[in-house]
Amino acid sequence: MNKPLLGRVVAASAVLIGSGAIVFVPASVASATEDDCDGTAIVGRFRAVESGASFDFRGRRVELQNESAFDRYSRAEIKSGRKSGDRLWVDRSFQSFPNFKGIVTDQQAKSEGWKMCGPYTGSRTQSVYNSNYAARACGEFDGITKCGKWWVD
Repeated sequence: MNKPLLGRVVAASAVLIGSGAIVFVPASVASATEDDCDGTAIVGRFRAVESGASFDFRGRRVELQNESAFDRYSRAEIKSGRKSGDRLWVDRSFQSFPNFKGIVTDQQAKSEGWKMCGPYTGSRTQSVYNSNYAARACGEFDGITKCGKWWVD
C-alpha cells in the first residue's frame, strides 16, 4: 500500500472510530474468536460426552467435554491423532432447553441462532456456558468440517 493511500485509510478509520460508527462483520469460521467463548482457563474436571456428541474422524478422537463439578461449561478437545493444520471449535446454541438433557437436532439447536468459540489450532478450545444450552464439538480436518451431535447438559 502506498503512503498517500495508507494515510487516507488511517484518516477514514479515525473518523469512523471518532464518530462512534459500528462496523458489523458477519461471523464465519475465519472470523470467530475467543470473544465468542464464555470462559477462559476454566478450572475443573471435564468429562467426555458420548451419544454421538464426541466422535472419531480420520484418525482423530474429538470430544465434547462438560465440566463435571458445577456442570456449567463445555469445551472441545482432540484427545488423539491431532495433526498440524487441524482446527477445533465448540458451538453453543442461543436456544435454551430447560428441563431437558440429551441430544437435540441441528434445527432445534440453531432455531434462535448459535455462536462459535474458536477456531483453535491447538488440541483444546476455551469454554462456553452450557447450562440449559446445546453445545457441540466441531473441527476442520484435512479440509473437511465435521461436527458431533448437539448435546444439552
